[in-house]
Amino acid sequence: MVSTIVDTTFDVSVADAYRSPSQRARCLTEDWFSRNGYCPACPSDTVVRTANNAKAVDFLCTSCGAEYQLKSKAGVIAGKVRDAAYAPMCERVLAGTAPHFALLRYDRVQLTVRDLLFVPSHFITLDALEQCRPLAATARRAGWVGCNLLLHALPPDAMVAAISGGNAVERATVRRQWARFSWLAGGAAEARGWVAEVLQCVRRIGDRRFTLAEMYAFEEHLARRHPSNQNVRPKIRQQLQVLRDQGILRFLGHGIYEPVP
Repeated sequence: MVSTIVDTTFDVSVADAYRSPSQRARCLTEDWFSRNGYCPACPSDTVVRTANNAKAVDFLCTSCGAEYQLKSKAGVIAGKVRDAAYAPMCERVLAGTAPHFALLRYDRVQLTVRDLLFVPSHFITLDALEQCRPLAATARRAGWVGCNLLLHALPPDAMVAAISGGNAVERATVRRQWARFSWLAGGAAEARGWVAEVLQCVRRIGDRRFTLAEMYAFEEHLARRHPSNQNVRPKIRQQLQVLRDQGILRFLGHGIYEPVP
């Protein structure tokens, strides 16, 4: 269900002190999220800004401790999103402590929010991080290595829409979608990666019944992603069983599955 009642307008006065377009955009979007953002991981309807020197975290839910990075752009949210330092982010992914993401698209002419997507950190694996080139020796932070979050490496289920086309999705709906995969949180990074990748293959087939043979068509793709695994087909079957046990898929017998709406 979508509600058309939402304050999507930026308070332009908060950026009066800035001249740089990038600084103004950062100020406007952070101010908007601090007033309108909420935690999809728990019932809390507020989040607070962290200190300016907090690494890889922009907002915090004081109720459940969930951390969020806010990434904003005027263009379509797709492809890749620039993230923080590569090595620390990898460490957090492996430890299961990576922050969640809030991806915000805004209209730079109307100065309004068009889309807001939440990306739960339990979907983020090392394969979803792309290492960037070190900054040049002439840069202020010479040698610094950042990373990109590769959105195409995530299944569609990792994109939880909170605002779509300027209209807010009901918070209860957002939280249900988030909670549907919250069982991934706390799992080992490799195990989460297998679930996410097999789920992505399922979504590529589409919202229809499919066979185990159709899933085996992704064997070569998954083998390239996991070159050390010599038993990809059993791994596919294992992950389908996990998705079935968690109510994401329904097993109909004779090697046939169907997605659960």
